[in-house]
Amino acid sequence: MAPRRSTRGVRKNYNEASNLILDDDDESIQIPDDDKDPDDDFGAGSNGVPAGGFDGAGNHEEDEGELDPSSDGDVTAANYEEDEDGNPKSAAASKSQQKGKRNAGAGMIQSRRGYHDIPHYPLETRIVTRVYAGPLRRYARYSALRDSMYGPEIPRIRVIWALETKWSGFPVLPPKAGASEVRGIMPSPWVPQGFEKSQTLAASKWYDGYHLQRPSEDLQVSHSVAAHQGESLVPSANGELVTLLGPWDRQQEFVLRQRGSLEIAEDGSPLAEHDIVTDDEERRSRGWMIDVGGIPLAVAWAPFFLRNNRQVLAVATIPFSDQDSSLIIEDNLGSENATSAIQGSVQFWEFVAEQDNDKEGMATPSKRPARLLGAKCFSWGRPKRIQFCPVPMGESASPPTNGVLAVLCSDGRVRVIDCKAIHDDEVPHYTCLEVPMVTFGQDNDYNVEVTCLTWANTNRLVLGHSDGSITLWSVYPKMLLQRHGAHTTYVIDICSAYPSNPYLVASIPVGGCATLTDLSQPSSEFTYFPVPAISFQPNLLCWNESMQGFMALYPSSTPNTTIAFLHHRFFAQARSICTGPNTLTCVSVGTTHPFILVGCADGSVFACNALQKLFKQKGEPLRKLKIFEHEYRPVALAQTKEGDLIRGAVRILQGFLPEVNDDPRTEKRKEMDRKKRLEKEKKSKYTANGKKKGRPKKNAGPEGEQPEEEHDLEGELQEKLASRVIIHEPLTRVTAVAWNPNTNFSCWAACAMASGILKVMDLGVEDFRG
Repeated sequence: MAPRRSTRGVRKNYNEASNLILDDDDESIQIPDDDKDPDDDFGAGSNGVPAGGFDGAGNHEEDEGELDPSSDGDVTAANYEEDEDGNPKSAAASKSQQKGKRNAGAGMIQSRRGYHDIPHYPLETRIVTRVYAGPLRRYARYSALRDSMYGPEIPRIRVIWALETKWSGFPVLPPKAGASEVRGIMPSPWVPQGFEKSQTLAASKWYDGYHLQRPSEDLQVSHSVAAHQGESLVPSANGELVTLLGPWDRQQEFVLRQRGSLEIAEDGSPLAEHDIVTDDEERRSRGWMIDVGGIPLAVAWAPFFLRNNRQVLAVATIPFSDQDSSLIIEDNLGSENATSAIQGSVQFWEFVAEQDNDKEGMATPSKRPARLLGAKCFSWGRPKRIQFCPVPMGESASPPTNGVLAVLCSDGRVRVIDCKAIHDDEVPHYTCLEVPMVTFGQDNDYNVEVTCLTWANTNRLVLGHSDGSITLWSVYPKMLLQRHGAHTTYVIDICSAYPSNPYLVASIPVGGCATLTDLSQPSSEFTYFPVPAISFQPNLLCWNESMQGFMALYPSSTPNTTIAFLHHRFFAQARSICTGPNTLTCVSVGTTHPFILVGCADGSVFACNALQKLFKQKGEPLRKLKIFEHEYRPVALAQTKEGDLIRGAVRILQGFLPEVNDDPRTEKRKEMDRKKRLEKEKKSKYTANGKKKGRPKKNAGPEGEQPEEEHDLEGELQEKLASRVIIHEPLTRVTAVAWNPNTNFSCWAACAMASGILKVMDLGVEDFRG
């Protein structure tokens, strides 16, 4: 029998002497001859692995125990080895010695003998065929990682170095400092100077041309309705909410009315008129809390180029009955129910900041309550996704507008609508849309619907479809520019890398690999993350402009609760950023800073510095902060003393301390290894008969010193891991989070909960270091 290879992960054991019984029409399989001299440029290790080896992810890794590359053409047989004196060893001794060695080739594709040889396709199913073998190593950290991701151009390395230094002192939340300050927020450094202004001018010109050149019958058609009629078209709940707000040890009960507003102080309690603290200073507002009357599926901030103290937030809501599992839907619906099922609306809320003469300073929430500007109502189905065009139309746009909004409806089409500015004397203003600016969808394909959307620039919209394809459209004039079969299943999320790389589009399917497509060269520039995954949760993909990469749920074949960073140049390699305690539901990253917000199914919202996490040094403590925790409990319809109906109770806790920003699985593994080392050291201090080595200490008691009780860290980590499988009340979950994209308001964030609560918070922290 011919000799066999010793490394089972590199090559399958075959008997070259045996012949396979084949059919008459089949050709005999040729076994390649391995007894060849390797190329001068490539040398294989003694175990058949290329010099340097590969780690489990397919990365080129240099292990300390790696042998020197072999220069001989023959491979030593596994059943024949020699000792130091040159005598042959027994087969049993060789096997026992190899059993303790680390199998460096397990899980990798078969190695090659020559540099130019193509490796044979592995026949074992447990050997992966999708691996990353690029220049970026999995173990690369800090300067090596920085140079690989953002180099080799020195100016790009200096930019990311300056950003990391700027925000290194803020581990969880962004600084409340303007762009003129050293540690303040700043527009994107990856675009040319004056880019935002030029884009705004071009958008205003495009917007004016749309209204001047297009025929009047093709423009957006809508009509106003009375307030009482408009309220009937907007989702409403049967009752009010009882809220428990304030510090955790002295919370108070408040009744939050539908479409009512509460101004929230820094400790989480509502502000009252002329509220004064003990030091005779007026309490400052840190945000608002409102009840939108339905389930908010998506939120979007209107973009403004210049400082505008009035910020507008669009909220897409659906009735609670759409996701009520206790309701039994009959096959034959009545005409009234069928009509209500196709009704949809988008609410617009206004939040006012305090007057500040400093145009470059950061805005502070005022004590004025949030105001409902109105709603856009339509009969195209429930709104599922909404997104404003990222380029503001400018103050010179005619007519004045808050922006252009793309709405994905339940009928599988995307409508682009013009959100015209509303005058103060018209608030609240309800509008019924009949014809939008433009409608997108695949009319020629049967049963192909639009499933997600993203803006590439002012006049370009990218859509994902139910057949796995992605399309690029021109808004005006309406035109289908490209269509690519990026996936084979339903596209659940899509995101553009605007503004620095607008035609780089990342997409995630329900089942398959996350992909990155360059629509400027789609036939050649295409890559994907090598691990197939299953994802049913939208709102878990966004672009991080400061870090030049995408934030997404870690692509994995097993369920996880980790947000990963995928750089656009190394999309096939993910880096862990933040791990949540429960199923993740949404993520958002700042436009002018690298801080992220992560919403979970247990009602908690976490924040951390993603840039600091990416360039973490060994032993550096990193933190994440739970901003607040939302909990909802349904109750039977009851009445308060004032006669108000109550549909449920909400408790919001805040004031949590920062915690370690690490995966509990990693922490548990470290703790277990630490205990094993201590146990090993303890055993080494005793002889075989149980006596302690060395001389006894003076004045030591007969039983010696009693060890102190150690903190059960492993038990706490086990509880954290168990929290991932806890099922919470469905209306407790966080449905959407969004940072404000406007520069002076970039510390403002909106968080929407399924109970109907919407919180707008100023999360900026003061810099006391001077």
